[in-house]
Amino acid sequence: MMRLETFSYLPELSEQEVAAQVRSILERGLVVGIEHTEQPDPYDHYWTLWKLPLFGVRDPEIVLDALEACRAANPNAYVRVNGYDSLRQGQVVAFVAARPERDA
Repeated sequence: MMRLETFSYLPELSEQEVAAQVRSILERGLVVGIEHTEQPDPYDHYWTLWKLPLFGVRDPEIVLDALEACRAANPNAYVRVNGYDSLRQGQVVAFVAARPERDA
């Protein structure tokens, strides 16, 4: 199994654990971005952005719905959740929330 981002050396996150991470990101006031790629590369840090970042969103269900829509539209892709800090002007959290079945 390919190791990617935070939590890579832990067992796959359950739906409840992903939801807890999303809540934590939102509670910290970070902006959520969802990205996907079919062929991750440790030297390519740019994945395809799923729609626009979720500016101003504070409801975890909105993020989880967007995450599920990205998974459904890209079943053969890895899907990553990012948390961006507007004060630091950068990404401070990133984890893979879904893997394709071939790598699960």
